[in-house]
Amino acid sequence: MAQVEGSSLVAQCIQREGIETLFGLAGGPIQDIMGYGPHFGVRPIGVRHEQAATFAAAAYGYVKSQAGVAVLAAGPGVTNGVTGAHVAYDNCLPLVIIGGSGPQRGRGTGTFQETENVPMFKGITKMAVQVDSIARIPEYMAMAFRKARTGRPGPVYLDMPSDVLQGSVDEADVRWVSNYYTDAPPLGNPDQVKRAADLLLRAERPMMIIGKGVRWTEPTTELRTLVETLGMPFLTSPMGRGFIPDDHPLNFGGARSAMMGNADVILVVGSRLNWMFGFGRQFPADAQVIHIDIEPEEIGANRGVEVGIIGDAKAVLQQLLAELAGKIEGVAEKAAEGPWLSALRERVENNAAALAERLNSDAEPIITPRLLREVRDIFPRETIYSVDGQITLATGRQVLLSYTPASRLNSGSNGCMGVGVPFAIGAKLARPEVPVVSINGDCAFGFNAMEMETAVRCKLPIVFLVNNNAGIVGKNLEARMGLPEGYDEYVATYPPDIRYDKILEAFGGYTEHVTRPDDIRPALQRAYQATLKGQVACVNVASDPDESMMTRSSRAGALMGYDR
Repeated sequence: MAQVEGSSLVAQCIQREGIETLFGLAGGPIQDIMGYGPHFGVRPIGVRHEQAATFAAAAYGYVKSQAGVAVLAAGPGVTNGVTGAHVAYDNCLPLVIIGGSGPQRGRGTGTFQETENVPMFKGITKMAVQVDSIARIPEYMAMAFRKARTGRPGPVYLDMPSDVLQGSVDEADVRWVSNYYTDAPPLGNPDQVKRAADLLLRAERPMMIIGKGVRWTEPTTELRTLVETLGMPFLTSPMGRGFIPDDHPLNFGGARSAMMGNADVILVVGSRLNWMFGFGRQFPADAQVIHIDIEPEEIGANRGVEVGIIGDAKAVLQQLLAELAGKIEGVAEKAAEGPWLSALRERVENNAAALAERLNSDAEPIITPRLLREVRDIFPRETIYSVDGQITLATGRQVLLSYTPASRLNSGSNGCMGVGVPFAIGAKLARPEVPVVSINGDCAFGFNAMEMETAVRCKLPIVFLVNNNAGIVGKNLEARMGLPEGYDEYVATYPPDIRYDKILEAFGGYTEHVTRPDDIRPALQRAYQATLKGQVACVNVASDPDESMMTRSSRAGALMGYDR
């Protein structure tokens, strides 16, 4: 009877799930998984740090609408991946992490890199288990992918001891399991759908919040039809952008605070009412909330709801549209000329006017709004932006636009820095035909800058942009830290004029260094053209270290993307 190795079974299971790419850093005992991958049509991407493997895999899965896969070497390799599991868990991203560990037969003897990995992942995954036999690898793998992808998506951790991965078993003893993902999405309760429709029809000041949870059924037509049918303004979570294009006339993200503070009926689709939406506390006390979510425990969390509908976003929206059919003649036209949208338009215009001077500023050093305005004006509508940092991230939410689903990637719910570069790598592998731009503050860039070499080696033409303001938030954070007067050592700031572009130059990529506002556009254009020729590009922009994100009173609002 033919024998099959555990690592080969893992690679075959990944291929059977339709996944074409995995991420990892070759080391014991998972290196053979990466080695077997190409034998079964799975491309192994070797990164420079395991944290980047989990980040890139999570972004790859999100952009490609499937689960990402990361493989982590034993010991410190596994612990390096914990942050990626945390980010995937908080952001509900399907991710299967396979971590190596010491041999089962040596437990308790002090074998090399003997670590109890499963407990570390218990609180930040949907499932964390150790595989106990070679023959059961396909069974565990199928369970992991099913758990990661179904219901509310999230990460799963499978611990693979070295003797399980490196041992062999008779093929006849292997327990093959084929996952079945139903095409029949869960419908909402019809009575609740009818109640929701009635509320929306009676609303004077309705609004809709779109979250990134709609990614998994992608109800782009249904969302757009609903807002246009009712003349209902909408806003999105930071990664919920693009499912309706940002330039849609009913997108009132630029009047976010005014809309959230005055709406009478609020429809929430595929989003949690967590800190990004002020826990729902910014809504008027008498506002009626309709919440559609696949996860029952989210309904009513932090804010009581009038109607809670558990189900698939696309299916429930189709039900809602069917319930509204024949009852909405003239509703959109009336709303377009009504006081609710008029007030929101005025707020958007005022906020845009307040920002316009900064978008067009010729100040030297360069300020972030001017830099990102140039980015916005140069790259095509389908561009995927991976944005990382603090000033950079907050300004990006105000300035950059998204027009297509899953085209905006950022730190998400837990504000993790360092995601920008590996997220861009995962996105480019998922959609190689689309331009990908990684926009990073200099602090955020430092976490995973070496992954630019991964991009070069794997021929991933990405534009990496560094907003180099010499610190986490320029000089402002250090000034608030309470350091002794005259303290002369850098703590939260960095030496000025660091040339981050030189890193990519060493790897053989295309580089630009920019110090003047008028040079931003031509440098970005040249960098973009370089990627069209297959090169990786890095543009280092010396920006203002004294730039303040905004006043203290509105800083938190900026982080959530609120209008000022």
